[in-house]
Amino acid sequence: MAAETVVTISAGTQTDVEIFTTKLDHNVEKPFIDIQIPRQKADMDSETEAVTYLIDIGRIKEFITIQGMLVDDDTTSALTKKINLRKIAVFEREITVTWGTGSRKQTVKGNIQKVMFTETAGIVGEGQPSGYEQEKNFGVQLGLMVGEEK
Repeated sequence: MAAETVVTISAGTQTDVEIFTTKLDHNVEKPFIDIQIPRQKADMDSETEAVTYLIDIGRIKEFITIQGMLVDDDTTSALTKKINLRKIAVFEREITVTWGTGSRKQTVKGNIQKVMFTETAGIVGEGQPSGYEQEKNFGVQLGLMVGEEK
């Protein structure tokens, strides 16, 4: 079993971006109105349980949080992936996020609410061969609100 999942972010005419993901959270929030019925002293004295009614107001909020890395590969540098992902976050109103393969493939549509890039300096030791360029990567945390653009 792989420790990482590749998540693909795509939108409109922008270049797709692959994130090597170490953590993906898919949250569903469903708010209620709660009505607590007051208890009389006699109910409290007889240890009668309190009554609370929950009213489902029919709103659903889905949010996906992705944590991972943008890494250099054979065709695209991590820096280019960072630039492309930033363009998607800034200029696109609806994006598609895909992860998994085969029968486990999942796809959702939504919009990026927040993206954070973390750049950590690499290890550069003495005696590096001339012309050596270390692989680059960027940590990325992305928050996606699931839904349709209107």
